[in-house]
Amino acid sequence: MLDIKVFRDNPEKVLESEKKRFRSTENVEKVIEYDNLWREGLQTLNNLRSEKNKLSKSFNQAKKDGTIQEVVEKSKQVANDIKQLQPKIAEYEEIRDQYRYKVGNIIDEKVPVSDTEDDNEIIRTYGTKKEFDFTPLSHVDIMDIIDGADTQTAAQVSGSRFYYLKEDILFLNLALIQFALNELTGKGYTPLQTPFFIKSQVAKETSELGDFEETLYKIEDEDLFLIATAEQTLAALHRDEIIDSEQLPKRYCALSTCFRKEAGSHGKDTLGIFRVHQFEKIEQFIYSAPEESANEHEKLLEVTEQIYQKLDLPYRIVAIVSSALNDNAAIKYDLEAWFPGSGAYRELVSCTNCTDYQARKTKTRVGKAGASDSQILHTLNSTAIATERTICCIIENYQQENGDVLIPEVLQPFMNGKTVIKAKN
Repeated sequence: MLDIKVFRDNPEKVLESEKKRFRSTENVEKVIEYDNLWREGLQTLNNLRSEKNKLSKSFNQAKKDGTIQEVVEKSKQVANDIKQLQPKIAEYEEIRDQYRYKVGNIIDEKVPVSDTEDDNEIIRTYGTKKEFDFTPLSHVDIMDIIDGADTQTAAQVSGSRFYYLKEDILFLNLALIQFALNELTGKGYTPLQTPFFIKSQVAKETSELGDFEETLYKIEDEDLFLIATAEQTLAALHRDEIIDSEQLPKRYCALSTCFRKEAGSHGKDTLGIFRVHQFEKIEQFIYSAPEESANEHEKLLEVTEQIYQKLDLPYRIVAIVSSALNDNAAIKYDLEAWFPGSGAYRELVSCTNCTDYQARKTKTRVGKAGASDSQILHTLNSTAIATERTICCIIENYQQENGDVLIPEVLQPFMNGKTVIKAKN
């Protein structure tokens, strides 16, 4: 959520940012309209309270002057005016903030402005696309050959987009988790495993409004949602706290299972385990001083890239266009890895600087406890590894003509030295 001061002091900045998102500016205009009503109402309320105090202080003199009845009547009228005005002011503030929640973060100047993701800007590429002496298969076909996942039985048990991971693919999944955690803790990250559930208020503070319809699973008769990412639980880790500036940056990495309805993905990636309702992910999350968040964003991306470089997966970094940014994001980079069987780059990582937008909702500040000069800090997040998607990428890049799949060298120590997953079908 944006600072209300930005709407007051620099409304053109907010309007221009929403236009870059290719949205209507109505929400911005409504924020300004109801904020003006709220401020005017507050000023009137303060004036009425001041008048009431003056009238109260004049009672004794009014008794002497014989005007006490007039003063009492006037005092009653002022008290009634205050009573009538207070709920209106509260209503103005509530409506203002409802619209304020719908206004996205201020778009960073480096973000490419476009209404189509075809214009995502390629920042750099890494690695050489592997050349095969045979026609490479897609991850769906390879998974059948190595018998690594059972989606048909899972569909009968749980529905579409679910799966059983089997044997070596299960251990590959666990190896990716251990590998990523080792990489990040070695770089000073604090490792966590977070809750899989969040309360509705926490979901509101840490999620997008659209997530409630398209992404989040609601627990019936409970004030709980299943998390779509550990970003939500990490963003809430320091709710209503003031963090000492000397403790920043705080860098966390968290393991969680993620649950997503994928309501907006009907018909996309219906086969295999690339786009599923339930998956494991290591998430990175950083609490940063405002003046350092741009540098932290670049460091966050660098750390993430090193993971995929060690896995020897070709990839490219793309800057996401303005229209595709979620509300929390001021700027976002995606890491898209090469899938030779699919003949395409596919997103494996999103790396985002949320500046102060997310932390304002969670009331997370930087400063000294009890100090009056604390300010909202900045938050950043990035996927480290979404394991099921990364498995899809690995098996396409490491497939062999006989159907076997080689195991990346950095993962072999986590699989008891195993070097290959054998074809079975």
